[in-house]
This record gives sequence, C-alpha cells and structure tokens, in this order.
Amino acid sequence: MKKLLVSLMAVFAIANISVAQEAAIKWNPLYLGLGSVNLGIEFSVAPKWTLAFEGNAVIFNPWKNGDNSIYANGWTGTFEARWYTCEAFNGHHLGLYGTVGRFGEAHSKMDLFNTIAFGGHGMNGATNVKAAMLGLSYGYYLKLNHGWGLDFYVGGGILYAMYNTPGTTELTKSGIKPALSRLGVVLSYKF
Repeated sequence: MKKLLVSLMAVFAIANISVAQEAAIKWNPLYLGLGSVNLGIEFSVAPKWTLAFEGNAVIFNPWKNGDNSIYANGWTGTFEARWYTCEAFNGHHLGLYGTVGRFGEAHSKMDLFNTIAFGGHGMNGATNVKAAMLGLSYGYYLKLNHGWGLDFYVGGGILYAMYNTPGTTELTKSGIKPALSRLGVVLSYKF
C-alpha cells in the first residue's frame, strides 16, 4: 500500500511539472565571487506556486588568502517550494527550502562569515564535510520583459553538519545551528 501511495504521489508531481504553464532557467552570479558555478530551474505548478531546483559546484576559490580566508570546495543541491503573492514569477514570494552538500574542505577565519554561513563551525577548518539545511526564504521577482527577470532573495534556517577537524579522523557532529544559507540576485529567463 505504501509503494502504491508513493508511486501515485510521484506520478502526480511529475504530471504537475509536465503541464506547468511556465518554467525558468536561473543563474546566480553572486556565487562567482565565492568561486562557485550554479544553474537552476523553476517550474510553475499552480497560479501562485512554483518548485525550484538548483545545483552549485565550487571549482576554485579566490578568497583563500591566509588568515582572512573563506574557503570551501564541493557541491550543494537545493530544492525550494515558493508561494508568490501575485502570480508565479512576479512580485513578492515566500519559500520553504532544503539544501544538502558535501565539501572536501571548508573554513573561515572571518567571524561574521563563519557565524552566518558555517553556523560557527568553520573557524578551525573542517574536512570531509556533509551538511544539510532547512529554512525559509523571502524574495522579490522583478520582471524585466516577457522572458527575462531578476529574482532577489534571502533565506535562513537551521544547519546540521558532520565533519572532521584537520589532522584527525574523528567525526564531529555540529548539532542543529542557525545559519543564513540563501542569498541571491538571480538572472532568470522564463520560457
């Protein structure tokens, strides 16, 4: 019975996405400053609701500069459900998102960045990081013309991570910590 229920839910979700009235390809250029490339897609599934998927890969990091460094290498994937106050891809929106990621190394000696992005766990550095985040977001989608738009958003929630500290193989668990985990000025093309 559970398999049937899960199968029906999956078919319903795929059917909703396949008949979506609109879809947008999205790119967040702010991530380039952290040495990351990303690409996302957002589908309308109802007049005021969308589902979005985004992937990021950290290829290099220009901020690795000694004591004041911010550094991470790895990937993240985010799923978000959004509710727009007017219509999909227009105006204010609220979202619920989940993010998972894995990093070979992550650290920051900048107190503010360490607190808001790494949940306070990047000060001494970490290796073999596995992280999960759950949070709420707020944003505004600005239509530039029929196809192009800008999506501004910020999101925060809770972070849970498992990692090793440098020089050890002992696994450290972060516990649940507050974190600012979404920030974007996203260029979007709707088709």
